Amino acid sequence: MTSKYAIALYELICLRANREQSVEVLNLEEFRELIGVPPGTYERGLDFQRKVVEPALLEVNGLSDMGVQIDLHRRHARAPIESVAISWWRKQGDEFRAALQERNRPKVGRMARLRGQVEEVELATRLPSPADDTELRAKFASVRAAE
Repeated sequence: MTSKYAIALYELICLRANREQSVEVLNLEEFRELIGVPPGTYERGLDFQRKVVEPALLEVNGLSDMGVQIDLHRRHARAPIESVAISWWRKQGDEFRAALQERNRPKVGRMARLRGQVEEVELATRLPSPADDTELRAKFASVRAAE
């Protein structure tokens, strides 16, 4: 994991992993302090969600042995965020294997893979043959002779 907020979120979840309940509701200031967001930064709810919560969730869910879901609670649509509900679980089966495979792959392009933005490249079905090469040489020779 590369995001400091993702590392802090993973540590937060690991400390709470063996509890009977797997949901915790925290007020926003307490959550910000636990994750390590400096006071006065990302005050707007949209900035906080886009710059702190979403990247941390993406990395923790994509690379760790734990799954996390975070819900930001507001009184109404335009109200500031009041509380944060965190739920977590241990990954099993295919979900766990996918996280292990991603961790074992190179870091290059990891965030694009986690976001699902990777384009698949098709391999060429036909490689150039030596006959094509001789044809090209003959064409170049004729062009050079004409000059």
